[in-house]
Amino acid sequence: MALQKTLSLLLLSLLTLLGLVLVQPSYGQFMYQRFVRQHVDSTGPGGTSSYCNRMMQTRGMTRLRCKQFNTFIHADISAINNICRTPNIRCRNGKENCHAGVVRVTDCRLTATSRRNCRYQGRGSSRRVVIACEGNPLVPVHFDS
Repeated sequence: MALQKTLSLLLLSLLTLLGLVLVQPSYGQFMYQRFVRQHVDSTGPGGTSSYCNRMMQTRGMTRLRCKQFNTFIHADISAINNICRTPNIRCRNGKENCHAGVVRVTDCRLTATSRRNCRYQGRGSSRRVVIACEGNPLVPVHFDS
């Protein structure tokens, strides 16, 4: 009887653990979602300081501390995913999983802060960006430059 209870508890524990593993998003999926939250905005033209102030706050990059610099890409996610299909290039960290493309962006640079009241200067342009891609299929997971 005690052995049966022990085996039942062990089986229940293993099934619970398996369920948690299957439900949890993978590390790559988490990094992709983070990339989208921090760097993708296909809806707005951007390019202004008021845009940066609003987006940095609503996207959660001023919660614990003010992020010094961030770039928003103004393209839909499928166009950004297509950058991952360009030839591999070396990332700043030395890995060979980066890819380059030209897109419209807004660069947001921190200019002032007081008690987590972060103020940014925004500048819009079309320029070359470098993103790291991972997974199968390849998806963007890090904005490199």
